[in-house]
Amino acid sequence: MKSLRFFQSLRFRIMAAVVACAVIPLAAVGLWLTSSAARSGELLLRSQLDTAVERAAETAAERWRHRRSDVLLLAGNEPIRAALGASGRNEGLPPFVKRAFETMPNIATVVVRDARDSVRWRLGDPSDSLRNGAVAVSATPTLLIREPVRDTSGTVVGEVLASVRLNGLVPGLASSPTAGGQFLAVYDRGNDVWLRPATALPSALRGDEFTFEGQRWLIARRSLASPELDIVAAGALDPFVRPFARTAAIGTLAIALVAVAVLTLTLFVSGQLTGSLTKLAIAADAVAAGDLEPSVDVGTNDEVGRVARAFTEMTETLRRTLRALAQREAVAAMGEMAGALAHQVRSPITAMRLDVERAHGKLPPDSAERALLARALDQLARLERAVDGSLKVARSTGTTFHDVDLREPLQRAIVGASLQDGRRAVSIDSSLVSASPLLVRGDASSLEQLFANVLANGVEAAGSGGRVSISAETTDQRVRVTIRDNGPGMAPDVLARAGEPLFSTKPAGTGLGLAISKRIVVSHQGMLSLESAEGAGTTVAIDLPGVR
Repeated sequence: MKSLRFFQSLRFRIMAAVVACAVIPLAAVGLWLTSSAARSGELLLRSQLDTAVERAAETAAERWRHRRSDVLLLAGNEPIRAALGASGRNEGLPPFVKRAFETMPNIATVVVRDARDSVRWRLGDPSDSLRNGAVAVSATPTLLIREPVRDTSGTVVGEVLASVRLNGLVPGLASSPTAGGQFLAVYDRGNDVWLRPATALPSALRGDEFTFEGQRWLIARRSLASPELDIVAAGALDPFVRPFARTAAIGTLAIALVAVAVLTLTLFVSGQLTGSLTKLAIAADAVAAGDLEPSVDVGTNDEVGRVARAFTEMTETLRRTLRALAQREAVAAMGEMAGALAHQVRSPITAMRLDVERAHGKLPPDSAERALLARALDQLARLERAVDGSLKVARSTGTTFHDVDLREPLQRAIVGASLQDGRRAVSIDSSLVSASPLLVRGDASSLEQLFANVLANGVEAAGSGGRVSISAETTDQRVRVTIRDNGPGMAPDVLARAGEPLFSTKPAGTGLGLAISKRIVVSHQGMLSLESAEGAGTTVAIDLPGVR
């Protein structure tokens, strides 16, 4: 299963792409280098052999023309024609002939015959002998040049025969091939005999290549019309292939090392890349399963790192959105509950107020109980206003706003907080409330409930002997009310959740007071903000649009 998962993974696809786009082309280049080594060596050797045999053929043809001219000069010499024309007389060698022979390089022997085929003069190496008009093959091969001697009437009176050394015609001849070298061979077509080499591989030289001493030899040839010779150049192939093969081996090894390095680097990079993507995939699966807590930190600034950070921000935003939706649903449910509760409580409160009013009216003016009943009536009136505010919050629409001096609902909330928490001995300081009217558009009972809820939290947070200070002023056509307490403050995690419906750190708290306060502020197009630090108390700032 793991192996199947690997073959389906992005890492395998990256590896396959690298192999297809880099490793396979590199391997093809290595094979091409290996196969082209022998071909390159063969092409180079054939080029050298063609050059050598071409040069040798041109040199041999040119030297043959020069030697033939020398022999023609002897055959057309007047003293020789005159001597051969004198029948039966064997006169001495003309001095000119001897001097001319001395200036003829590479001619081994010159023989002058008369019309009766008798040798009249011989010049050169006496070891060379003539057999039937041809120079015998010896350790130093020669070629025969035969020119007739004619008198002034054109009658043949004799002939001049000259044997030309083969080494003088074709330079660089070797008697046999040597391993690792090159040599030239000469085939006499007229006499069907190999002049060089005389004993080594004459039959093998008729083709395009041959094998000698375990090596492959290549052949290049040129044919001459005069003299009737085939000049053959042969060379061993291995010495030419070896450098190319060595270079190809080094290149192939370098390519193999590069391919290994590419694969290793690809494994590392793909592991890093797919590892980050794997983290993203796992986190995405968790989110799809409903777990919004996973976050991804790949520690890079590339595209994958940006995607990971965007994914983490997306899940955080989604968490906040879902939390806000849950809060809205809770607030809506709370509003419905508050509306139902207020509707059920309003009738008993009205009946209680009427009973207390009748009891208050029957007491004598100087009775001490009249003050207690008056205070009870105030509290019942305050409770009715709270119920009305709850109903308005529950309805969220249909409430008619009027110009309200914010000092009035604020003062009623201060009185209510003082009466409710008098035994705590909490000091409520409202000296910083502006003496000028603080006009806003709103509902007085809802605003009183807003301030009452915030003050209740501040008094409870300040604790026995604590202090709550209130300031209110108009700034830039907005009215700001600030309520501060000197209580223990809130931890950062508690502050982050403050105002969530049903969230409270108090043992008997409902978590609804601040949530209702926020909803009242929002309904008045205002803003409520909290600042708190452990050991530094809490500050609640309420901003409402003023009346222009």
